[in-house]
Amino acid sequence: MPILVKDFTWSQTNKVVHIRVPLNPVAHEKVDLFPTEKYIKANFSPFLFEVFPLYDVNIKKSKCFVKEDVIILDLMKNDEITWECLEKELTKEEKMKIRQEVLEKCLEQAKQESEDRKIKKSQLDRYTVQQAMEIDSQQHKLMDSRRDHERKKAMDELEEWRVGKVSVTEESNGTELQRGDEKIKALPPPKDEERVEINTTKVEKGVQKKDEEKMKREPVLKSVPRAQKPPKPVKTPVKSEYVEKKKVETAKRVLPRLRQTMNLEINHTPRTFPTPSRESTADEEQAWLKNITLARRATGFVSEDLRPEEQDPQWCKEKGDEFFKNGNFLGAISAYTHGITLSDKLPTLFANRSATHFALGNFNKCLNDCSTALDLMKPPCESNRRSRAKCIARRAAALARLGYLSKAIDEMKAAGKLLPDDETIQKDIYDMERAWEQNPDSD
Repeated sequence: MPILVKDFTWSQTNKVVHIRVPLNPVAHEKVDLFPTEKYIKANFSPFLFEVFPLYDVNIKKSKCFVKEDVIILDLMKNDEITWECLEKELTKEEKMKIRQEVLEKCLEQAKQESEDRKIKKSQLDRYTVQQAMEIDSQQHKLMDSRRDHERKKAMDELEEWRVGKVSVTEESNGTELQRGDEKIKALPPPKDEERVEINTTKVEKGVQKKDEEKMKREPVLKSVPRAQKPPKPVKTPVKSEYVEKKKVETAKRVLPRLRQTMNLEINHTPRTFPTPSRESTADEEQAWLKNITLARRATGFVSEDLRPEEQDPQWCKEKGDEFFKNGNFLGAISAYTHGITLSDKLPTLFANRSATHFALGNFNKCLNDCSTALDLMKPPCESNRRSRAKCIARRAAALARLGYLSKAIDEMKAAGKLLPDDETIQKDIYDMERAWEQNPDSD
């Protein structure tokens, strides 16, 4: 039990109340202060100092100093009046009530501050994303503008080269041709070319002469040979010491001998048929029974393969619960499904299978199983109230996962009416409502 400190001193002015609390022999690092407008507490184990001021003080403007041997409290008054005494005359029950009110008020204030910080953080995150997107768009615009500028520059240079004025000089006979104001020289004939004289008639000579005069007036353009493609570089393989080392280790590895094969013979008890041998269709019946058994094994459990206790739906429910606790959700679903095939009137099988589907993310199947379980829990009574509330809450959670927040909130409120003291359901309602406020169009 703490020891109350009574040897403190206080003084006042018109604006401030000064309180000095001794600390000896406690270290000043262990002091825990809890100042409010109506109640002030300082705890330094095993000592406790608390005071209920006569009037409310302005705690935001007040000051506190913790020194090595004393605690100094400077409490600012709301009204400039002189106090007759430091504390109110209260009973033990009144003090307890004030403590409880102050504590609840501080908790609400801390909760509100936490929510404000979360909202502010969300706004800052959204603003950061927007700024990052704006910077990214500016960078893209800058890159696009530079690319367009370089493309335009290259196209302009190509156009100038295409329409540029080319001067060709005729080096063979030194003659120059005229095109407007520009002189163009003809190219010399190739060295390897030989002249061949052709005997033509006078008419042909006249035509040839006219063609030669026309060629003298027109320039001869020089053909530009195409640039040859550079040879492709020869690819040289890159060797890795690690790969070569692994190859050597693989080559030196000694494998164990293969296991010897054996044939396993299975002798089945022969089945007898009541029909005579001459009229019996034993082979066809055996083939039919084999096909039916294989088909039933492919779809699930076969009653012939199960033990007597495995034919009990309650046993299947307990086995599914064991699988669920161990994390084997597929095995749990198989056990619950087999139990449902044995008895489809047991609501716990559907309820537990809905929880397993929820754990696997099968939210639509979870909704169907929850609805079936609630239909089987009729008439509603006190003994199945908790089970109905859990099914409704699970259905609300599945609806929230599927994006139907408004319906999920209504379902969760219905579960909260059945279990008003369940803090988890109240917290889920609070979280869903906050999510709905931030994104009301989720449905």
